[in-house]
Amino acid sequence: MEFSASPIWFIALPMLAAFSSPLWVRWRVLDQLLLGIPLGLLLLALGLFATVQQAPLIETIVIAPPLGIHLHLDSAALLLVALFCFAVTLVAAFLWHGATETHLRGRQPFVLILLLLAGGNGLVLTGDLFNLYVFLEIAGISAYVLTAVRDDRPALAAGLKYLIIGSVAGVFFLLAVVLIYLQTGQLNMAAVAQAFAEIPPAMQGLIAVLALIGLGIKSELFPFNFWVPDVYRGSDPAITALFSGLLVKAFLFVLVHLAVLIWIDPEIARIWLMTLGALTLMVAELAALRQDEMRRMLAYSSLGQIGLILLAFGFLHESTAAGAFFHLISHTLAKLLLFLVAALLLRRVLSLHLDALTGAGRVYPLTVGLFVVGALCILGLPPLSGFMSKLWILQGFAAAQTFWPIALILVAALIEAGYYFRWIRVLYAPAAASAVTDSKTSKTAPESWATYAPLLLLVGLMLLLGIAPFVIEGALVDAARALLDRDLLIQSVLGVAAQ
Repeated sequence: MEFSASPIWFIALPMLAAFSSPLWVRWRVLDQLLLGIPLGLLLLALGLFATVQQAPLIETIVIAPPLGIHLHLDSAALLLVALFCFAVTLVAAFLWHGATETHLRGRQPFVLILLLLAGGNGLVLTGDLFNLYVFLEIAGISAYVLTAVRDDRPALAAGLKYLIIGSVAGVFFLLAVVLIYLQTGQLNMAAVAQAFAEIPPAMQGLIAVLALIGLGIKSELFPFNFWVPDVYRGSDPAITALFSGLLVKAFLFVLVHLAVLIWIDPEIARIWLMTLGALTLMVAELAALRQDEMRRMLAYSSLGQIGLILLAFGFLHESTAAGAFFHLISHTLAKLLLFLVAALLLRRVLSLHLDALTGAGRVYPLTVGLFVVGALCILGLPPLSGFMSKLWILQGFAAAQTFWPIALILVAALIEAGYYFRWIRVLYAPAAASAVTDSKTSKTAPESWATYAPLLLLVGLMLLLGIAPFVIEGALVDAARALLDRDLLIQSVLGVAAQ
């Protein structure tokens, strides 16, 4: 039987593995499969870049017209699928060798993490609105339970809050999908894009507002992101690494993709997306200044970077969109590193409050040194990838003679420097080093080098992309073109020219 390079593998394989988990429990191969499945999909994704550069891969399974499953794998979707598979592979490797907590081992996290991967992949691959809602719920439900998987009071409270907020977001988005179907009789995104102009303007506005609220909550955009720090604070940091590295990126891509594809007037889309991005960037960075708990600080920092990425995407220009994809990758690498370091520090010190971590860098030099590298990458300092990704975005705005986003990004970078260097100064302060040393957790055995291997890999990738960004330049440009070329997508799906 000949192997078919179909986009359905990126969804079906993790779901099949999750649903057949009792078999893997019996064979005692959960850790191996949690690592092997996303790794295998990552290798498949890397092998498909040359193929989708020529033409997107399309998979259509008609159930009962207009209902069906339509998957569209182009350069933009493939880049994100590869990133998601890499993120899950790395977290799985960290959990296998570094997770001593029982709530991170066993069948439940195995099933939930694989379903989260399947949902994230489905969000960026699907080409129809009904299945987009289905994948939104698959990813959401997995995230709600993963938030509470630690099963203590803060985790359960965070999981309940996430469930309520996520359910409200799902209702708003579902209402938008229902209205689109009632107005157009279509669920396929390309067909909806063709017919959307015929919808009355008032109804277009209502649909846009409903979809924006639903996806704005999921994408953690201001003013819909008030819930995020509490969820990140209550979750296990290793799980939060997946939320920041995978989940929010999938929802953000969906928001931009729908805005480009369906909204006919690009100027309106540009105004809304850039406004949301700018507000999210500045409000989140200012809020991060006041945080004395590491997970809340990292949560606000993530929100700020999401705002920056949306600001670059929202300009709807190829250069800034390519830079946004680059920064999306760089931010994922850095936040995976920072949240996994937070997991190690929490295990050793029992608290991630600023006062409890005073002098931790003198006791755990490698762990805190990795935190510093991640922070410098977020700040955009050379030779790390964050410098090149931010530079790419700034150059794109400068080439277009649009300077206010440049000023905004530079001001945000100064604010970032203020709170990250505050944390670094405290981590290396000498005064309270003995307090960390005398902690009861300092008597536990130190982590093995296998625990640090995934973190060192992240550092290596940040250095590689910072020194030699040309290794992914072609993929970034192709992804930007695929995202912004509305006519090409409609042509490839429907075989007709866009109206």
